[in-house]
Amino acid sequence: MIYVRSRKSIVTLGASSLLCALVFGGLTVVAMLLPEAEGWVAGVALGAGAIGATVVAVWAAIQVHSWPASKLAFFRDRIVVVQGRHEMRGLWDVMESITLSEPDSWPKVRMTDRLTIRLRNEPEFGFKPALFGLEPAACRDLILRLRDDARLRSRLPEFDSARDLTVSPIVSGELIKPRL
Repeated sequence: MIYVRSRKSIVTLGASSLLCALVFGGLTVVAMLLPEAEGWVAGVALGAGAIGATVVAVWAAIQVHSWPASKLAFFRDRIVVVQGRHEMRGLWDVMESITLSEPDSWPKVRMTDRLTIRLRNEPEFGFKPALFGLEPAACRDLILRLRDDARLRSRLPEFDSARDLTVSPIVSGELIKPRL
């Protein structure tokens, strides 16, 4: 799935900088054990590298910890919202209304920061776009635009379970000779 937010790049950065910190730290210890004065110079340089890599690893850990746990995904046929272990789905074709107003507040409409999506013949669901790092009004406008513009939705990826339901042919590799 392609989500609005992904932790993959920051986790990769944190893991690689942690590995660099461990390697540089080990090399620092080895360099300090050398009897010559050059060992201390190399040890100080490697120690500075280990400290820098540790700072980047700590920064990445803080970034991952502060990242929202919720996920928002847009597909050709539906929107998927995952909050913790609760997954909500809504097909574009059955969406009746997308609003930031409090449900059942008519005629005195009260605006909230919670987006409510009403579906035909299904229970409504809602979420707070701020949990995904999105502005509520902009998120509502994006969802309305995707709901109403099928051509724009065609640029989105397909929902994963649709591919799982189709039978794919078995593909086996063949030995090929490179020709120049």
